[in-house]
Amino acid sequence: MSDDRSDSPLLVMRGVHKRFGPTHALKGVDLTLHAGEILALIGENGAGKSTLMKTLSGAHLPDEGRMELLGEGYRPRNPLEARRRGVAMIYQELSIAPDLSVMENILLGVEPTYGPVINWSEMRHRATRALSEIGHDDIDPARRAGDLSIAQQQLIEIARALVLGSKVLVFDEPTSSLTRRDIEKLFEMLRRLRGQGMGIIYISHFLEEVRAIADRFTVLRDGASVGEGEVRSATDTQIIRLMVGRNVDELYPRTHHTAGETVLEVSSLAGQLRPREATLELKRGEVLGIAGLVGAGRTELLRTIFGLDPVKKGQIRVAHFPGPAVPRQRWAQGMGMVSEDRKNRGISGRAFDRRQSDTFQNAILGFTRVAGPGIRNVGSKISHQVSFPASVGSGLIRRKPAKGRDRQTASSRGGRFTDG
Repeated sequence: MSDDRSDSPLLVMRGVHKRFGPTHALKGVDLTLHAGEILALIGENGAGKSTLMKTLSGAHLPDEGRMELLGEGYRPRNPLEARRRGVAMIYQELSIAPDLSVMENILLGVEPTYGPVINWSEMRHRATRALSEIGHDDIDPARRAGDLSIAQQQLIEIARALVLGSKVLVFDEPTSSLTRRDIEKLFEMLRRLRGQGMGIIYISHFLEEVRAIADRFTVLRDGASVGEGEVRSATDTQIIRLMVGRNVDELYPRTHHTAGETVLEVSSLAGQLRPREATLELKRGEVLGIAGLVGAGRTELLRTIFGLDPVKKGQIRVAHFPGPAVPRQRWAQGMGMVSEDRKNRGISGRAFDRRQSDTFQNAILGFTRVAGPGIRNVGSKISHQVSFPASVGSGLIRRKPAKGRDRQTASSRGGRFTDG
């Protein structure tokens, strides 16, 4: 346990309940977090971890129970109020505005101003200071956020939380899309924040990560808190038994079955960059696992099979259909694909590329918020003939010189402006 941990609780949640219609998602959950501590929140999918943290961060209101922050009553009505009280959540799907700069993202909604005009020099100063606090002053505050890696975009979210003076940071599966080196850098930063007295809640399925970074743990199962303790004092077997409610040797019960005919056959498949040469066979009734480190080509292999990426060489056969195909043909052949990037790749369209997808999302955003300049023929063909010379929002209109021309943007006061 960290020597910087305070004896008095920073955050207390007692008897928290949350219902969604007939579903009792949280059933009297208890949780305690100290300053200078990293608390791992552990549980299977559906255990209630995200619901509990959304309640903490203001996305949901609790039906029963009490919460205290620094000894005072705490019941945020929305995420903005939670952030102003000092609680911020870094979601697995990051809330970055890709077309804005790093500093605009960090101070989104709390921009320094001269009257109605943005104070750009002060914005850069605050953003640089926030990045320096997390040990990443190497990131250019003026750089476009969408050009950064996922790991760097995650840092923007953390810097945004620091600008608002957060005392509690919640991380929801933060390593799911990071390389091993990025994970190590993230852990170094979390330890630095812990040393500064911040309380951190870390949601993870990976016990090796919990052991590497957390001081204590709380386990949820079926919407209830079923155990807690110090990480160093508990074995993996004990924690897993709390998570699943049964002995470890019963985790993956096997049932006898016979595999059927081959439904997918891939031979010496190569894509544009990856995979270089992949061969596999899947039979009816089988579950085939594809393992590898981040960057090994797992995603590219599936995209190439499904027809999202071009085939450079090799053979693909889906049931009795040979050769490469486009996604529409794969659907007709009985194949589906659930993308790992649900936020940006989860919309299916007619020959969508990323640029067209962004246009579609912007069109929806503009249509649902305000009908502003550049929107034409928004209706049944909303993805057609849409251009945005200015981002459309409510609140301040911000002007900033951008390489010889004025770039006009808008910010959303009183809330977060998310992409898609």
